[in-house]
Formats: sequence, C-alpha cells, structure tokens
Amino acid sequence: MLSRIEFYTCPDGSVNMKPGSSPVCSYDISCKEVTQEMLVYIKDIYPGAFNALSDLYSRSEKNKDFFEFKMVHRFIRCNFGEYDALSMDISADGNFNFEHVSCPLRGECIHEGVICMPKKSTKLSAREEEVARLLGQGLDRVQIADELCISPFTVSRHIANIKSRLGISKTSVIALKFRE
Repeated sequence: MLSRIEFYTCPDGSVNMKPGSSPVCSYDISCKEVTQEMLVYIKDIYPGAFNALSDLYSRSEKNKDFFEFKMVHRFIRCNFGEYDALSMDISADGNFNFEHVSCPLRGECIHEGVICMPKKSTKLSAREEEVARLLGQGLDRVQIADELCISPFTVSRHIANIKSRLGISKTSVIALKFRE
C-alpha cells in the first residue's frame, strides 16, 4: 500500500516524488508499482477521474505501461503538483491529500472537478461490503483474506477504500457499523 509520499511538479512538467524518509526521485514510466497502486485507488475512489483520464489518453491504450503512466502522471500534476512538507500527498494510511495546484486553465478547464480535485465515490463496491461485513463479524485481515481467497494486501486496500469512502479513520469503527 502506498503511504507517506510527497509529489511535486518541476518547471519542465516532470514529476518528482519523495517517499517517506527516502531521497527524492523522478516519477517516470519505470515506477510501475506506484503507477499500479495509484491507478487502482483512482479507479475505486475517483471513478469519474479514472474514466476521464482513460478517455483523454485512449490513443495510447495499446501501450499499456505508457497509457497507465500518462493517466497517473496527469492525476499527480493536477492534484499534487506543489511541494509542501507540511502534509504528505499520500498519507500514512494511504489516503490522498489534494492540494490547490496553480494552473493557467483554472476556471476554464473541462476537467476541473473531474480530474483536478475529483469527487469521491461514496458507494461501497460489493467486495468492500463483503470485507466490511467480515470485519463486523470480528475477523482480522488475514482471516478475511483466507475467507475471500484474496491477499492480505488486497484486504488492506479494501479497508483503506472503505475508510476513505465513508470518512472513517479507524478500522474498529467499520467493524462497529457492520456488526451483525
């Protein structure tokens, strides 16, 4: 799961990232793990942004790595472009903290409020509801993973998505809300 990452856009349009206490590095097409994890989160939590990005870069769809990189690169530039050390763009619990990015198209861009500062989807997916129900039954992440035949990482991602969608900060609150 992604956590504690600060992104910023350079004057030439490239993106740098600072993961936690690691040194700054360039975000480029070789950062496949970051791209994949961010894309899953964008698709789950910000489906409107995901669809707009897919349409915007559809001409690159045949080159999957480039297509996905371009989608995430644009999402980062539109939402995390400023360097600020006060709050990480991706928090310790994996949530996105958007910034008001200076953009010459502010107020005119058709993607404002869609890709830039997108709206969250608050509807839980069927799998997220299943994970929440199992949390309500008192199962832990490993038990849920075994029950659903998925990895504990995937369970953690679902829990993070549930928290984000419902505005909850603690897993125990999910368990209480979905207790049978």
